[in-house]
Amino acid sequence: MLKTDNTCHPAPGSESLLLFPPFADPTWPYVALPALKGYLRQRGIETVVRDLNIEGLDFLLDPGTIAGWRQRLTDRFHALNNQRRLTLYEQMEYRRVAEAMALDRDFGQCAAIMRDPQRFYRKKAYQRSRDGLEELFLLMEAVFFPFRFGFNRANHLAAPWDFDLLDHYIAGRCSPFDGFYRAQLDKLDPPRFAGLSLTFVSQIPETFYLGKLIKEYFPACFVMLGGPCIDQIVRNAAPEAVGRIFDYADAVGLQEGEKTLAELLPLLAAGPADPERLATIPNLVRKDPHTGALLRGPAWTLNLADGAAPDYSDLDLDRYLAPDRLLLYSPTRGCYWNKCSFCCYGFNQSGRHLYREIPVKQAVADLRGLQQEFGVKNFYFSCDVLAPAYALDLARGIIDAGLDIRWSTDLRIEAAYTPENCRQLQQAGLRAAAFGIESGSDRILGLMNKGIKVELIRRINRNFHQAGIATSWMTFLQHPGETWPEAMETLALIERQSPMIDQFIVGDFNLTPGSLIACRPEQYGIAAIYHTAGDVFKLFPQYRMAENGGGEDAADTLDDSIAALSRRYHLDHYPWAGAISTHHSFLYLLRLGQRAFAQEWPGAKNPTHRPKKALRPKFSLAEARRHEESFMQRYLASALQPGQDGGPAPLCFKHFSRELRNR
Repeated sequence: MLKTDNTCHPAPGSESLLLFPPFADPTWPYVALPALKGYLRQRGIETVVRDLNIEGLDFLLDPGTIAGWRQRLTDRFHALNNQRRLTLYEQMEYRRVAEAMALDRDFGQCAAIMRDPQRFYRKKAYQRSRDGLEELFLLMEAVFFPFRFGFNRANHLAAPWDFDLLDHYIAGRCSPFDGFYRAQLDKLDPPRFAGLSLTFVSQIPETFYLGKLIKEYFPACFVMLGGPCIDQIVRNAAPEAVGRIFDYADAVGLQEGEKTLAELLPLLAAGPADPERLATIPNLVRKDPHTGALLRGPAWTLNLADGAAPDYSDLDLDRYLAPDRLLLYSPTRGCYWNKCSFCCYGFNQSGRHLYREIPVKQAVADLRGLQQEFGVKNFYFSCDVLAPAYALDLARGIIDAGLDIRWSTDLRIEAAYTPENCRQLQQAGLRAAAFGIESGSDRILGLMNKGIKVELIRRINRNFHQAGIATSWMTFLQHPGETWPEAMETLALIERQSPMIDQFIVGDFNLTPGSLIACRPEQYGIAAIYHTAGDVFKLFPQYRMAENGGGEDAADTLDDSIAALSRRYHLDHYPWAGAISTHHSFLYLLRLGQRAFAQEWPGAKNPTHRPKKALRPKFSLAEARRHEESFMQRYLASALQPGQDGGPAPLCFKHFSRELRNR
């Protein structure tokens, strides 16, 4: 962990740790904890930020770790291969083990290419490296079956995370990072405080794993969870489920944590915290140890003028999987529009957090300070959206200050983005903008409350593109009420505008807790909203439409059209080059220009992986795959259906395990 010379070192045993758990993007440091550190340090409160996501990746890539996994796979393969017959569950594992044993990558070399300023930009080398790192997760899936992992995924084969599954994961030491965590904790003097940032759903298992482990190692340490994901869980889950969270942590911080920590950390430093004083701390949620009641402090929202620049000084910025540094900076919080039918993003729940802006002079000074201290030229403005007036004022502030930076961000389609204003944004360093286009149908855009029409989309996108700013379109299908012809309108619009669209995605609608659709489903033709039995965190609501839409033929036609459009581009998933708003994509856009992904890339020649002859699988891997696919199709078709009384669908860890045992 690198520290600048001016970092104050807390006394042994007095450290306040801010921890970012796996699994998340390994190409850049996330902004939340550095932002908290900057705010607290400005007020004389020292904390230590640890990005366990990137530190842990080095552990996963270590040759010793890989060798240990390969030995486990070898032992498991022979154990299964020597049996007379395999259960369905064993067939699932057997296939993954046999296929993983054929993977023979140098994973450390794959990571080295991602950090290499020459090889990173050689497309075939990049693709081989990217594919190799994806194969790392196939190896992990076999070792830690039935769990699956990725840079934005950590889940069970079928069941959502509930407390039964979490306890199974923790008690069985199923985390790939278990050895890493224990080695790190062994080196620590007992910390006074550990704050874990649960920002993404993919961090759920490791956050709870760490909470339990820290309390096991340091019983007196005050463990607190914060971040958008845990905020959403506490807001939406049943009180009984929220109460269970405190088996893993002492407190939860809702909404924004600046003032919460500014008041909590000095209180903990003075000795055992007085419960009455804890009750006055803003945004803090605890569980009464006697009654089990949830105790919530008063709500509080940050005035961004009182904030501070994020402090990345604890992090080794060259450790991330990229050949050049890029820092996240959040000049605004909240969404100035905040009307879309489907959206309840980040902290913008029920309008509690209004759109706010850092004063332009302050933002420009922050950016200059970050550039000078950390040697960066590239930034991602990590926020819901910039209002047009603010975006243009900020651009003028950057130009007037002579600040030489390159940046990307999310923007709304707005008439204010005239050709002249787009040229000014480009002059200020804007090189890529992502737009929530959502649909190519004016009727559906109206149903979504987007406040835009297709003609405006075409005009404003053209202004950005012609100014030399790469444009990325985010769209999705199956919004409640959308017809098949309206879905095709979206794809037709992308096809017509493709000469001026530099990246795009077409996703599927997912119902978001707290959105207008979730709160008023009947207005959108939804007959019922329900959850699965295992979705105790209420993160993945299911729904049933009052009337069925198109059938399988319509879905196949849409899939074929999307595939045809995609073949014109190099598109990929997070966090790779070809995905929208990623570090790697931005670097390629800077190097190769705004049309870097508006073309197919040459394919990398990857080896075909087959089980090694020495393995001699006794059981058919193809047959094992067919058995699994058949079971999963039948199981999910029933397990995702609500109960006859309208209760939850039965899918959960216990139900899945029971059904699998019966096969």
